[in-house]
Amino acid sequence: MIKIIKWLSHKMGFKIAMIKIGGKVPGIIIDGDKELLRYVDITGYTFKKDPLKRTYPKFVKPEPIKPLTPKQLKEIGL
Repeated sequence: MIKIIKWLSHKMGFKIAMIKIGGKVPGIIIDGDKELLRYVDITGYTFKKDPLKRTYPKFVKPEPIKPLTPKQLKEIGL
């Protein structure tokens, strides 16, 4: 059955990752395209946990540099 699913998905242009837990044979069966398996959250799926939250740093727009005042220039000796 797995071979048919893989063949059909590849014919349609898809890449797949499959996880099967339990069934007749106890354990976890993982199959699919190798380049996708690194993105599969197996423990989250197995233990029914929420997906990992990914936070990205916020981009802060730099402010323009203000020239020093004459008072500041005098303090640093310029």
